[in-house]
Amino acid sequence: MPAQTQQTAPKQPRALKHAVELIRRPSVTPEDGGCQDYIESVLSPLGFKRTRVDCGEVYNSIYTRLGEENGILAYAGHTDVVPTGPEAQWPHPPFAATVEGNVLYGRGAQDMKAGIACWMAALETCLAKANSHLPDLQLLITSDEEGASVDGTIRLVEYMQEHGKLPDAAIVGEPSSAEHVGDTVRRGRRGVVHVYLNIHGKQGHSAYPQDAENAIHHAVEAAHAIMHIDWGMPTPGFPPTSCQFTQMNSGEGASNVIPGQAAAFADIRYNPALNFEQICQRIKSACPMSDIVNLDIRHEAAAFHTPDGPLLDLVCDSIRRITGIETRRDTGGGTSDGRFLASAGIPVVELGLTNDTIHQIGERVATAELDELTRIYTDIITHFEGPTCL
Repeated sequence: MPAQTQQTAPKQPRALKHAVELIRRPSVTPEDGGCQDYIESVLSPLGFKRTRVDCGEVYNSIYTRLGEENGILAYAGHTDVVPTGPEAQWPHPPFAATVEGNVLYGRGAQDMKAGIACWMAALETCLAKANSHLPDLQLLITSDEEGASVDGTIRLVEYMQEHGKLPDAAIVGEPSSAEHVGDTVRRGRRGVVHVYLNIHGKQGHSAYPQDAENAIHHAVEAAHAIMHIDWGMPTPGFPPTSCQFTQMNSGEGASNVIPGQAAAFADIRYNPALNFEQICQRIKSACPMSDIVNLDIRHEAAAFHTPDGPLLDLVCDSIRRITGIETRRDTGGGTSDGRFLASAGIPVVELGLTNDTIHQIGERVATAELDELTRIYTDIITHFEGPTCL
């Protein structure tokens, strides 16, 4: 009888292999779960050196490879993910990294472990080519993007500033795409201001309002005044400033008691036509501080913007060469760690996978997207020409 031929499973594409390995390492923020050690195990044989910039319980790593051409190109990403929600509601366990029907399921599949995996695969592709002349390459990876964001990328930027190692340009791997990989890139983001309203009235019986000071009434009036502030004309290319009250709390536990305390919270996403000082001034003018109304206004994230120029052109040209898509240069969405890089004067473009299931139960990505993004990243790395083109 002829000998039986032993069948072996087909070899996974590099990006998919790395994505599976990263997703299988549970890393709910601010945990890293060993993801950065895995990245090191892949990149070290390629000539990358890891520098740890850990802060408290946050893991931060800079992976650096010296190149043959001028310039430093960085890729920034995060290994932490948001909580899974009820695991029983997932079609597959959230950290099993299950591939079914050409779809990869798992927490971080879009946001953003698979994006990191694509950049790793692109590096492997570039460095496997003979006589490849590449710039200095950096990976800036944190485990504090989905959480407080106080000990993550900002600490990496501080370290690079202190040691004179800031990159000339950065690609942030957040899932920027809408329907097809590369159809949208983020060239900037609005800033974030949080407003905490605390109202100190006087408790009393609802039948005798003349003897009380209703904290809810003052909270509603203050919120109404802030909601109707004229924020002025927005910077072209950005969504206008938006103020949304997302919390209001009060009550003394009985229907006939006028509350003496109330609290409200507003989330403002501001257009870069404004700055924090101007926002504070307008809020305080609309809602003056008093013995009853207390305002606590906090600047949570700065707005940033990368103008048209060589970096955006390079990214969009790479997308066009690989996909044929004419990319939308967008500034929508929330905020990202790109703000910390931009604040150091680094041109930033966000380019990643589609984002239709980020933070959701059953987060997933089509495996074909991983191949496409890897090819785009490869093209960007290959064509980057250093600071002379920026």
